[in-house]
Amino acid sequence: MVDSSLIEAAGAVLWRPAERGIEIALIHRPRYDDWSLPKGKLLPGEHAFAGALREVTEESGSTGALGRSLGEIRYRVNGDAKRVRYWAMCHADGEFAAGDEVDVLEWLPPRDARCRLSLEHDVPVLDRLLADPRPTWPLLLVRHASAGRRSTWKGEDAERPLDKRGERQALALTDLLCAYRPLSAVSATVERCRQTLRPFLEATGLPLIEEPRFSEDGHRDNPDDAAQRLLELAATGMPTVICSQGKTIPGLITSVCATLGWKPPRGDPAVRKGGLWICHLAWGADRLPDVVSLERHTPLG
Repeated sequence: MVDSSLIEAAGAVLWRPAERGIEIALIHRPRYDDWSLPKGKLLPGEHAFAGALREVTEESGSTGALGRSLGEIRYRVNGDAKRVRYWAMCHADGEFAAGDEVDVLEWLPPRDARCRLSLEHDVPVLDRLLADPRPTWPLLLVRHASAGRRSTWKGEDAERPLDKRGERQALALTDLLCAYRPLSAVSATVERCRQTLRPFLEATGLPLIEEPRFSEDGHRDNPDDAAQRLLELAATGMPTVICSQGKTIPGLITSVCATLGWKPPRGDPAVRKGGLWICHLAWGADRLPDVVSLERHTPLG
């Protein structure tokens, strides 16, 4: 959500495949007569993921899915602090149309784009993408949203539903998940996990695949089998969202890191209810996925 102590903005390094490598999109803003990465201020209550996609589309005409995080920059505008968060974004569709705010868009080779940028603080953001420009796909590992206390639920624990807060969190997750355009949705065989993904499924029309190995019981009985199933999903090359439980997620995310050669998360790998890990993957030389980045996000709503 928007941090009221800052001017919050978001954007992306927009790229597309080219004959030799990739090309980077830069926009020209006549008001400032500068060349920059597409970005803009968030709307009230707007999440940075949604804001980044909206601003890129408004300024460049391009649509696509967010990739890995490229960090943030901070500076002052007329004495006020401003933060801009950036993601990678591959052009999927859409065409540029000139307007009052942006009158020119150019696709440039990386070196030319780096030289063309008018603002020095944009350069490190571009450099983070160029350090590893491979296309990535996300594995989104969600912990189910708030579902009250186990001790106060009289039925089978697997049937315990989301509470009101959990329903809000599930709705808030929808825009975040849609920003990454998952093509597959998997849930532990637990009602609160199914319910957490339900608004996203309704928005996208994706079917739900149920996986008992991602429940706490299934993972406890055979953690190696659950880890292997997660790695199989990671190796499809398909953006995938998985909803699981609190005691299962630390083992799953740690096993992915260990198997794919990425440093495990520092400290406690747990995630709060309604939060998630996003593991960005790319094809390695041996046709196995490499972990390119790992992000943990706190609950929304």
